Amino acid sequence: MRTIAKNKVKLANHVSKLPLVIHSRLEKVRNESKHWHPIWTGDTGYVKFEVHGYPANHVVDLGKRLCTCQFWMLTRIPYVHACAALARVNKSLEDFFHKLVTIESYRETYQHHINPILG
Repeated sequence: MRTIAKNKVKLANHVSKLPLVIHSRLEKVRNESKHWHPIWTGDTGYVKFEVHGYPANHVVDLGKRLCTCQFWMLTRIPYVHACAALARVNKSLEDFFHKLVTIESYRETYQHHINPILG
């Protein structure tokens, strides 16, 4: 019960769109994405990219939120390949996270309270 109350207080003071844990992961991904080079495939929506880097190249589809490394699909968090493509089109990385890893979802989780039990 104490943990829920502590988390509720932390969330009330949090102003970012993403939780702190996700923010730290996001900074690592941003730094690693500088080593990847996105090349636009020529589609009309400007959403498909071939991202070149070591050890392999990957295909990123920003419209479907998919990458051939499968990390984005599994975690719902864009990985370095998607981050490189998003930087190329000047889009915010925070807008491409799944709703479940946003601060709103965390707030919904802790909005309820537990009534104390006698005894």
